[in-house]
Amino acid sequence: MPMYLITHRWPEEKTLDAMKEAAEFFSNLTKLPEGIEFLASYNTNFGAYTMWKAPNKEALEKIMENFPIFKKEAEITEIVQSYPPTVEYTVRMWKMMLSLAEK
Repeated sequence: MPMYLITHRWPEEKTLDAMKEAAEFFSNLTKLPEGIEFLASYNTNFGAYTMWKAPNKEALEKIMENFPIFKKEAEITEIVQSYPPTVEYTVRMWKMMLSLAEK
């Protein structure tokens, strides 16, 4: 299943509202739709990074609908674990090499 990194940013004046959204969100983690797995969250001085497994980007956008601060400036990026190497990483590297060879 694909893995995603979401970068959440918000202005400093929205920090308290973001904390309220986070408390509500984390209180409901057991109610995630089937096929979506929350892996980790890392906080920064400007927002947070969260890591997920999900069938697609749209599924993650949907679960953020009730959290406007998190959704507004969210950037969702599909990622692949490179160390230790996974099958997904190896296949992606082969595809990259094949595309370079075709040029």
